[in-house]
Amino acid sequence: MKTLSWGKRLFAVSIILLLASLFITFKHNVIWGDDALNCSTKAIMHFEDTVTESVNVNVHFNFNAKGKGSIVVEGYSDSVAGWLYLQRYVQFDYISKRVSPGVRYYQINRWVSSKSSIDQSPDVIFDYFMREMSDSHDGLQLAMEKINADTVLLSSINSPLFICALKPGSQLE
Repeated sequence: MKTLSWGKRLFAVSIILLLASLFITFKHNVIWGDDALNCSTKAIMHFEDTVTESVNVNVHFNFNAKGKGSIVVEGYSDSVAGWLYLQRYVQFDYISKRVSPGVRYYQINRWVSSKSSIDQSPDVIFDYFMREMSDSHDGLQLAMEKINADTVLLSSINSPLFICALKPGSQLE
């Protein structure tokens, strides 16, 4: 039986390690990468009573590494209660999947919202706003498509389209 020389063994081990590292890199970055997405957009939405039920807000999306994210909604709501300040914070867990070089899906799971101490708007208005983006309280899938180096398009089955300006720190590839 012929044994391999040290040089051939080292070469074989090197090839195995290279293939393993390429597989891990591909799986991490292409399939389930942690691309950080931080962007802001403006949203004006009208609800059932288009005269008195609306929001005019800035929305800040933040998808951090390790599946944690947040949405901050701040601006004004209009309802039978009047024109009132609205500021809500949404914390969530998510997983993401790159579909193509410029498209990524974010599946948001288990989100909770809280109201700032200066928010005077009725909860029902914010609930309308969030319902427009998801069909249930437990899940929301956003599709992100990179438009250019400074903007992305965010959308879901139920949401309007948001053209979102990227903030410093976004690491989309």
